[in-house]
Order: sequence, then C-alpha cells, then structure tokens
Amino acid sequence: MREFHIEPLHDSSMTACRLRIDNLTKPIYSLAMLETMAERLAGILAVEKPNHLRYGVFVVGADHIVDGPQNTKHGAESLADITRFNDGCTATQGAACKLDAPVYVVNVGLEQDTDSLDHIDTHVIRKGSHFFGMESSISKDELEEAIELGFTYAERLHEDRIQVVALGNIGEHAYLDALVTTASITGADYTDLLVHTDCGPTIEQKSNHIHSFVDSYDIAVTNWSTMNGESRRDAVLNILCVVGGIDIAVLTGFIIGAASHRMAIVFDNAITGAAVLAATTMEPLIKDYVFPSAVYDEPIHREQCKYMELKPYLHYDLHIDEGLGSTMGLSVIDASMHMLNDMKTFVEAEVRAAEDGAGKGRQEDIE
Repeated sequence: MREFHIEPLHDSSMTACRLRIDNLTKPIYSLAMLETMAERLAGILAVEKPNHLRYGVFVVGADHIVDGPQNTKHGAESLADITRFNDGCTATQGAACKLDAPVYVVNVGLEQDTDSLDHIDTHVIRKGSHFFGMESSISKDELEEAIELGFTYAERLHEDRIQVVALGNIGEHAYLDALVTTASITGADYTDLLVHTDCGPTIEQKSNHIHSFVDSYDIAVTNWSTMNGESRRDAVLNILCVVGGIDIAVLTGFIIGAASHRMAIVFDNAITGAAVLAATTMEPLIKDYVFPSAVYDEPIHREQCKYMELKPYLHYDLHIDEGLGSTMGLSVIDASMHMLNDMKTFVEAEVRAAEDGAGKGRQEDIE
C-alpha cells in the first residue's frame, strides 16, 4: 500500500468563512447544517469562500460471497443494475445531471462480464469476493490491487478537478460483508446489527452462525486507541482481506486518496459506510473530509454513523443503493454554497445588524 498524507482542515479559511456566515442577513446560526457544511468545506479546500464547486460521483460494482450457498442468481441483478448505468437511465445519473456532476462507474468484481458495456470501466480484480466461511473474501494480493485501484481513481478525479465526490456501489450480497467489517472495527455485537425476519433463523441463530465462520480468523479489534498508525493500518487491511470484499477495499483506497487531495467525500449506505469506517480508522483525520448523506433505517449504517460520530442529514426513507443517497447529498452541499455566496452580509446589503441578542459582538454593523 502506497504512503499517503492527510492534512488537517485549514483553520484560517474556516475562521474567515465562519465570520462571513455569521454576518449574512439572517438570524445568527439559523441555517444550522448548511452553515457547518460551508465552514468545513472552506477548511477542506483551504479557501475562505468556496464557490462553484466541481462535483462527481464514483460508483463501484462488485458481487460478494459468490461461492456461498445462497448465491443463486450469480450476478444477474448486478448486471441489470450496471447496464442501466451504461444506458444512462438511473436515478443517480439524473440527480447528478442537475449538478453537472460526471458519474464514474467501474466494474471491479461483478460475477458477470461487462465487456460489452461501452460506458462502464472494467478493471475486474476477481469475479466476486469469496464467502468468508470458506476462505478470506480476497487474497492479500487482490487487496493490494484493490486499494491501489482506489488510489488511481482518486488521482483521476483529482485531475478532472473534482472537489466533492459522492460514493456508490452495485453488487449482490454486500450487506453481510459490510456487517462483519463494521462489527470487527466498532466492536458491536452481531445481534445488534442483524434484522429480525418472520421466517428463517432467529437473530441469535444468525449471530452464532456468523461467529462459527469468523471467530477463527481473530480479526476483531477492541484497542484501536493504543495502536500506532502502522498497526492500525495493518489491522484494518486484515479485516478487509478476510471479510471486506473487493468493492469495500477499492472504496477504502479511493477515500484515502481523495482526502489526500483535499476532496470532500459523501457516503450513504452500509457498504460505502464500511469503506469510510475502514479509511477513518486507518487515518482519523479523514473523518473531517466526510459527509454522511441519507439516513438508512437499518442497524449497520446506524452503528457506523454512531461510531464515527457523524449525523446524516437526508430523511428520505431510501431503499436503494447505487449512490443515489450520496448524490442527493451533493445537492445539500450545493445549497450551502449558495447560502455562502448568494446571500449578502449586513454590510453588503447596507442594513444594520442586530445590536443585541445572539449575534451581538459577532455581527458587524455598518458605519
């Protein structure tokens, strides 16, 4: 894995941006999330008043547990999903079009071939991740290739001048790998991340079943705070190798690379969240570059956000992957840029600021 360097947020840019926000013609702090987004973007981009941001969407395709007993469709649904991207008729692409955001879609591990799809990049590392009940989801060499591919795409988007990128995924059976990856990093019990169903095994039976496959790998970590940077990195890479799968590994490399280029990152579901969790565990400063978009009513995603102390901001009851939640999150970031740049300050509007109340001493009056 190549070396990387993550810079802290640019304090002076954030300070100047916050001063402008506090002097916009509105009650101080009244636009809540939009204000904090704009301030943090100033710190990420090291610009006092960011404007006209360049947005992009990065979607990876990979199937999971292809040699597991429940793989009956052999990637047919994933192929249909990525074909819709090739045809340009997904909701994600529609939302991205409104922001003039290019959508980059790459097949890194679907079980079915996509060579006939002209608008899909194909960099297949292997045709789907293994079922960890039989062997590690990917080999160490495949993990290294996946991480490096993520870095390569981060460089490509940086060269295309993308400043804020939304993450997405396509693939079958991804949630089990996201669940075990999440539990292995956060220390959560499987029973807290599994969902009850009216038929089939109970949550406790499912949990015991997962333990019977995973425990022999001994990948759970509970002492992250006592580990140095290299040990943290190696432990996370081991988790990704055993249970993470190809797409989560590629996304992890991409997130690290994007943050090293001072790009903001928007994620949505449990799969993109697992990659963010892995990246921020390896390098905690990356968390400052991350924005969680959609609220998903499922326990894996909730655990990820709780552990990273991140609060999603879109309550749309989404039940779709493919980066739609992340892409819609870009629109909220764009709204924060309109607030910052299109609203006038009290001085610019030639009106008097409040002389008392919450803004006293912070909002400037005209002379």
